[in-house]
Amino acid sequence: MKRILVTGANKGIGLAIVTKLLQDFPDTHLLLGSRDVGRGQDALQQVVKQLGYAGKNRVDLIQIDVTSEQSVRKAVETVKTMFGGSEPLYGLVNNAGAMQGSPREILELNTYSLRRVTEAFLPLIQKNKGRIVQISSGAAPMFVRKCKPEIQKFFVNENVTWSEVENTIITPFLKIFEDASLDAEQKSASMVELGFSEVGIGANGYGMSKACVNAYTLELAKRFPTLLVNSCSPGFIATDLTRPFAQKSGKKLEDIGALPVEKGTIAPNYLMMGDLEGDIEGYESGRYYGSDGKRSPFHKTRNPGDPVYDGAYP
Repeated sequence: MKRILVTGANKGIGLAIVTKLLQDFPDTHLLLGSRDVGRGQDALQQVVKQLGYAGKNRVDLIQIDVTSEQSVRKAVETVKTMFGGSEPLYGLVNNAGAMQGSPREILELNTYSLRRVTEAFLPLIQKNKGRIVQISSGAAPMFVRKCKPEIQKFFVNENVTWSEVENTIITPFLKIFEDASLDAEQKSASMVELGFSEVGIGANGYGMSKACVNAYTLELAKRFPTLLVNSCSPGFIATDLTRPFAQKSGKKLEDIGALPVEKGTIAPNYLMMGDLEGDIEGYESGRYYGSDGKRSPFHKTRNPGDPVYDGAYP
């Protein structure tokens, strides 16, 4: 039985991932990660109601607040206690994230919390081709595309380290954002001077936070060559995360192109359960995939239906 933990799984894409994996792969056992126990239990009941007997004994609730070191450590101990063994997990899907908030809040949840969970659960993931799927965003390559060439090269460097991500990208980014002595125009100018995209100002750093997730994915794949570690965009999906776009325009989510939540499971579920035998470069790891489940570039946009990215830069 392949045990898979999905964070932020009490609603939206996370819940859809849990449901679809249980539905399509009878050899899976899902751990539904939820910060709030009550909401997690409601989600659990929803899954069982939808799948019936097929899902009843193959899904468990794991309480986990990804922003809390203590909560993450407790979740690790819970999984150890429930299943025992040295490597009780087959895979991890880091789905918890947000688009609203200050740049620091967005980075804390989207980037630092994702790394916190990954590092904590790494010892529990089977070393022989266990899988880690990082839910990123199409906003990541959009951000990188508008950066200067030296920053673009940074984000495609397979030898990148986490300390370099912090020192080269996150720290200078936040320093500009949080400098009260600078107005919006000066902040944009400072961003451009450092090689970043000024679009980061308007986006509150969301695209940058996800670009850093992709860079961390590269580092993990290099650090753990026997694991299959990839990131992906779920696409523009109708969830609470995208709802503000509709509210701002005064339209319904479907009217502005948001897809049903099930569509957001295509890429993550392929990366968790699909055949990643890869090509002449070996197993597919340290890569980024579009919402159609096809390899895509870190540094520029690839739309669903476009030719599969061949790994070339630029």
